[in-house]
Amino acid sequence: MIRPDAIPVGQPVRTPAPAKDSFRFVRANELLVNAVHWLIHGYLECDTVAVMYGQPATGKSFLALDLSCCIAAGLPFHGHPVTQGAVFYIVGEGHGGVARRVNAWAQHSQTEVPRSLFISETAADFFDSRSTESVADAVESIASATGSHPALIVVDTMARNFRGEENSATDVSWLVHNLDELRRRWRAAVLIVHHTGKDSDRGARGSTALKGAADAEYEVTRSDRDSVVRLISKKMKDAVQPAALAFKLEPVFVSDTRGALTQAAALSRVSYNPASEAAQPQGKNQQRALQILRDMHAEAKDSAESVSGLSYEAWKKRLADDGAGRNRAKEACEGLVKRGVVSVEDDNVTLALE
Repeated sequence: MIRPDAIPVGQPVRTPAPAKDSFRFVRANELLVNAVHWLIHGYLECDTVAVMYGQPATGKSFLALDLSCCIAAGLPFHGHPVTQGAVFYIVGEGHGGVARRVNAWAQHSQTEVPRSLFISETAADFFDSRSTESVADAVESIASATGSHPALIVVDTMARNFRGEENSATDVSWLVHNLDELRRRWRAAVLIVHHTGKDSDRGARGSTALKGAADAEYEVTRSDRDSVVRLISKKMKDAVQPAALAFKLEPVFVSDTRGALTQAAALSRVSYNPASEAAQPQGKNQQRALQILRDMHAEAKDSAESVSGLSYEAWKKRLADDGAGRNRAKEACEGLVKRGVVSVEDDNVTLALE
């Protein structure tokens, strides 16, 4: 780099010419149409970034560990073929729970814990390039020693492995840049486990820069009505969006280091029922909106008024005045209508489920 004090006054500065062949074009008719290489057929492509998000306690980590075990063991992911490879799972918290879940998966699948599944001892910070390089060195060391090609890198959760500001597009872009460095190094898939915000209808929490960078995005929900865990495709950049999947958590007992049995759980696939999933309020504002509508319903009954005449606009206003604000109230009420929790005709709103 030329120092400013070394440039004669009035003399134009000439920047070095770019290296020869550093940037090139190729004719479009010379491009090869490569076959899609699936890590999980139809759901997760090799050499891509995917995001899986949901509310707390919906089963995100169960699903992320389940698919990781399947890939590491070379077993189908609930009926969907996989490409076997080493999986590097970066855990932000709850290492004891991970051990129980992995052993429960093995027992439930009637196999051994995969030797090609590697769990981190600590969290990383993918806002920091040095931390990212440390992760890369650790992966490279294991890959070289075992001959296992890194096929998948899981970050669980983004919040525990990122010290940047989630709402900052600039900070999130650094996260994506650093994870892209890992992806490109081994042409591995990267799966980011993340949370929804207060309003789950708005998708993953934080800046939309994450959604924009993702090749695939999945929402994980868990219904209070039937306890079913649902995996729903929200984005598939270069392929047809796959069908939604549904699972139930089955209790499994595993032995601890003292030989005592401790309860864990594993996923079993069940039939997907969209109606059941759709008819659930999601997020604090929708739950509050539903409670307010129930209160209005009860008040109308107490005063002998017709419950069929409850005003949709009055409902929104009451939620807004309760602290949600006009915009959030509008989103929450519209979200409940879309999910089939309530129905609206003209300005009349009724509870669809009760």
